[in-house]
Amino acid sequence: MKKITNQDKLNELEYLTNWCIEIMKFENTIEPDDDMDVWINDLLKAKKKGDLRGLREEYNDNFEMAQDLSTAQYKSLDKILRNKFGHGLYEADKKYIKRINKIVEKGKISNEEQYYLLREYFERIWDMQEHKQTAQKIEKMLFAFENKDTYLKLNN
Repeated sequence: MKKITNQDKLNELEYLTNWCIEIMKFENTIEPDDDMDVWINDLLKAKKKGDLRGLREEYNDNFEMAQDLSTAQYKSLDKILRNKFGHGLYEADKKYIKRINKIVEKGKISNEEQYYLLREYFERIWDMQEHKQTAQKIEKMLFAFENKDTYLKLNN
């Protein structure tokens, strides 16, 4: 496993912040939000503090928002991201699904970041017949993670 350097962390902080800001700006063109400057300022504060987990969660939230766009809006945002970052939502979606599948195959949620990632994905697929089996497995994993403290107290 490759050791993560400080430069890797700084690069990821920069990338996540800029990616989220682009998506938020795009969303603001569709549904204007008077607090957009506050949201962007919060992202910049998280970046300055080195809050990688918080920015990853925001990235996931923004990615989820993009899934709810119309096809035309999705393609438009994808083009903006592709022009700015060299890749767009389609590639991010593949990485997202790959991360989900890795956790589901393992059968256990190891941390809060994985929990929120799976919970958001579950909310997206729970009523889709073609994802019924995966949704059921994720639901069990979410339940186990949510109740792990109770389980530990009862068995100690």
